[in-house]
Amino acid sequence: MEQLASNIESKNLDLNDGRVKIKDDNFFWVETSRGLHKAKKSASCLLEPCIGDEVILLSTRNGKSYILSVLEREQDVQSDILFEGNVSVMVKNGDLGFSAQKLDLKGHDIALDSKKLDLRSLCGTASINDFTFFGRVFRGNINAVKIVSKTVTSITERLVRKARESYRWIENLEQVKVGRLRYLVRESLYMKGKRSSLLAETKVKIDGEKIHLG
Repeated sequence: MEQLASNIESKNLDLNDGRVKIKDDNFFWVETSRGLHKAKKSASCLLEPCIGDEVILLSTRNGKSYILSVLEREQDVQSDILFEGNVSVMVKNGDLGFSAQKLDLKGHDIALDSKKLDLRSLCGTASINDFTFFGRVFRGNINAVKIVSKTVTSITERLVRKARESYRWIENLEQVKVGRLRYLVRESLYMKGKRSSLLAETKVKIDGEKIHLG
C-alpha cells in the first residue's frame, strides 16, 4: 500500500471515491468530496456504472478523470457489462460455465462451432422463419411425432418405411405416378369404391382359384 501510494503521489494522480450523479452519453458526472467531476469509464471497468453507484474515481494530471470500478449499487438495479468494439473470451486448459435462472442470448448473427454439440432440456420451443439443415447422417429416437403443415415436399433417391400399422385419411385426391407398382399382400386385399376403373394399354391378367365378377 505504501508503494502504491508513493506511485500515485509521484505521478500526480488523485484517487477518490464518489457517487455517480448524471450519465451523459459516454461520460459520467461523479460527485466526490472535492466536487463534481466529468469522467469516462476506464477500459478495465467492465460493469457499466449507473446513477447512484458508488465508484472509485481516478483523476490524472492532464485533467482527465476515469471510473476504475463500481464499489456498490442498489440491489434492484440491473447490472450490465458493456464493451466497445470486438470482444473475445478465451479459456486455456479449463472450462467455461454459465449458471443463471434464465439465460438470454441476443445477436444479429449467432454462430456455434464445435466438434460435439449436446443440448438437453425437459421441454423446448423453436420459432424459426426460414430453417435450413445440412448434414451427412440424421438419426432420431422419438416416442411420438405430430406435424401440422400446409405443404410437405420430399425429394429422395430411395425411401424405405416400415410400420406395424399404417392409416391415411385423404379428403380429396391422391395421385401416384410411378414406373412400376407392386403390392405384396400376405392375407387379403380389399378395395372398395363408388366407381372403379382399371385401364391397360396391352394386357390385363387375373389369376386365382375362384374369380367372382358381378
